Amino acid sequence: MTQIPKGVGIIASFHGFASLILLIHVIISIPFIIVTFFEDAGLGFIATFGSIFDWFMIGIHAAIATALFSRQKFGIRMVNISAGIGLAFGIINLLSGNTFAIFSIIINGVVLLYIRKPHVKVWLSRETV
Repeated sequence: MTQIPKGVGIIASFHGFASLILLIHVIISIPFIIVTFFEDAGLGFIATFGSIFDWFMIGIHAAIATALFSRQKFGIRMVNISAGIGLAFGIINLLSGNTFAIFSIIINGVVLLYIRKPHVKVWLSRETV
């Protein structure tokens, strides 16, 4: 068994960490959503939909981390989609005046360039397992 490339390990760890942080956020916000739902139904519905979106994001981040750690080929596609969306929103943020969005653009650009390197594609292919 070959050693995991450092960049792939870092990207997978960040996605795993993001899923854990989002899980903690959802668990902490459940009592507040319940209280808000009974006090003001409109805000309760909005908070409920926000929580449902967080559950989807937990699943996406966990799937990316699992795909990268278990050397699944679709991990490249998922990282490309995730970083591409982040890059697009970073550009939109930069154009709307948020100068700190340049960091998001740089990070997502580096991730997109790294995940397309030949040694990463070879390592994530199922033939090398």
